[in-house]
Amino acid sequence: MSTPLSITTRLTVRDRVSRWPRLAVGSAIVILFILLGLLASLALGAVDIPLKEIFKIVSGEGSEASRQIVFEARLPRAIAAVLVGANLAVSGALLQAVTRNPLADPGLIGVTAGAGLAATIVLAVLPGSAMLLPIVAFVGAMVAAVVVYTVSWRPGAGSSPMRMILAGVAVNAVLGAVIGLLMTAYADRIPALMFWTSGSFNGRGWGHVEMLWPYTLIGLGLALWLRPRLAVMELGDDSAVTMGVPVERTRLIAFAAAALLAGSAASVAGLVGFVGLVVPHLVRLLLGGNFGVIPVAAVAGGALLLWSDLVARLALAPAEIPVGVVTGLIGGPYFIYLLYRARWLR
Repeated sequence: MSTPLSITTRLTVRDRVSRWPRLAVGSAIVILFILLGLLASLALGAVDIPLKEIFKIVSGEGSEASRQIVFEARLPRAIAAVLVGANLAVSGALLQAVTRNPLADPGLIGVTAGAGLAATIVLAVLPGSAMLLPIVAFVGAMVAAVVVYTVSWRPGAGSSPMRMILAGVAVNAVLGAVIGLLMTAYADRIPALMFWTSGSFNGRGWGHVEMLWPYTLIGLGLALWLRPRLAVMELGDDSAVTMGVPVERTRLIAFAAAALLAGSAASVAGLVGFVGLVVPHLVRLLLGGNFGVIPVAAVAGGALLLWSDLVARLALAPAEIPVGVVTGLIGGPYFIYLLYRARWLR
């Protein structure tokens, strides 16, 4: 029997080779996009720093005040945005593959709602424990993911993409209702709740980066390891089984990796929507297919959220808007376009 690695895609060797130039060009584009975003994030803000000064700071020179601004405030915030964007984009790519649903994103599996509820409880009921917010949010996200998978499980049949989607919708509805109830009961604390439920990188520092990067490496590693099996599963569960792919185990690991990525992202940035939905589709358009989607989506997701955070900081300066508002303005129209293209609105 053929192994999964021998049939990861239905492409010949010649087809694979022909895809590499497009992958190289697409990767170069998103890398350039993220580098420009990093420069802009370091240079622009309440105090603008000229690019010449930025290059001096990077090389170990520059004024002490500018160095403090760059290394203690803007650089960790930018890196956190990149990591969160990468996590959400890869999570979305995994979920779209494992559910075979082009409209899937981390919100579909209840992870963001679980993180949101846990964070809302801390902010509303125990505001003095705000330092525990990232840990509590991550635990809430993972608990919600476990609940969704458990609900979608059937003895002897395992889970299925449709049951996972339905379970995610149901869990999201329940958790969203509880969040709304808490926000109404503790209306005096709405500003803090609003920024969390809409996403923000305000005040994010090196501690958040140190907490996040291990989850990024683990989740991305699992996604790359699963990529050959997920490619085979696109043919359908029955076909994948006949080709030697352990479907249920693969689906469970992919679901866990997606939950890990999305949960860690939510624990740092709050509830940032649409990145996991939009980025994989944009990358597929750029690459012309699924070949290389996961690594390129990681970089593209980081670039998108980095630029979104920059807009959030500067659009109404000196005030700052939630980054989730910016991604919503980008992702909402694109979501409608996807629905229209899929003829769901016709």
